Amino acid sequence: MARPNPTGGRRRAGLLLALLIGLGPVGPGLAAEAIVTAQGDNRVDVVDLDTDTVLAGIPVPGSPAGIALSPDRRTAYVTRPDGPGLAVIDLARRAVTSMVDLPGGPLGIGVNPKTGAVYAADWYAKRVFVLVPEAGGLARDGEIATGASPSGIAVTPDGRTLLVANREGNSVSVIDADTRRQRQIIPVGEHPFGLTLDPDGRRAYTANVISNDVSVIDLAEGREIARVPAGERPYVVALAGGRGFVTNQYAGTVSVFDRATLKPVATIEVGDHPEGIAASPDGTRLYVANWGSNTLSVIDAATLGILREIKVADGPRAFGDFLR
Repeated sequence: MARPNPTGGRRRAGLLLALLIGLGPVGPGLAAEAIVTAQGDNRVDVVDLDTDTVLAGIPVPGSPAGIALSPDRRTAYVTRPDGPGLAVIDLARRAVTSMVDLPGGPLGIGVNPKTGAVYAADWYAKRVFVLVPEAGGLARDGEIATGASPSGIAVTPDGRTLLVANREGNSVSVIDADTRRQRQIIPVGEHPFGLTLDPDGRRAYTANVISNDVSVIDLAEGREIARVPAGERPYVVALAGGRGFVTNQYAGTVSVFDRATLKPVATIEVGDHPEGIAASPDGTRLYVANWGSNTLSVIDAATLGILREIKVADGPRAFGDFLR
């Protein structure tokens, strides 16, 4: 079933659903693998980042979109908006071990780094599903109320606070992970979608797809402190080397800004319709999923040059925590 285009993004029929969560730890140095949701081919690609080859294409029905990894990096959780539901993937076996049915339109997904709880945003309702690992799969464990059209999800490093970008609410919900209650709603730019945290959990960044900018949130102050201009239809933010990197869907670019001055630095041309983006653990590389050109662009974080393009399956989204 074709789903609505939530961002007003790529001009073609079918589903356009994506997300961003805060990245979990993957160890020092460069990432070894990218786990890429390929929505057009209904599969998840496991990409060797040393050899630039696809090691496995794992069938996942239901238009796989969002991805998050377990704290031990051995399991991938993938949203299936056309399922609707989630897929649980054992990354050592390269196989789906279970499916979880969910109502609505599961989209954004995140994992609590301390408890392992999984949070999945329902695009069509003001709620986030809570699931807990159980016998190699996931079991539903309640819901959390949010703003309208919850999208990107992030969890603070201490596991105590859940952040949710509410696209239609032009806001970010701040939620107590223990009580599962919304503590605060922070106004941001127009239609926030991708959401990420800095490593110490002090600032959050939302990519605002209609106002073409990035909101910078000070979590201690509980407010937006700046807006950074981006390109047309910004979607996801990644952080590396003191800079922020923003994918711009319509422009086919990545905007770069300085995290200290919050001023634009450069614009990098990448593939067609870039969406998901993530930084290597050491901050030297950025990996960009280009939905339209079916590639991953690899960016040198220091020189801001394109190092290479990696071919993947049709419709790569890679929205969330996809490096390990």
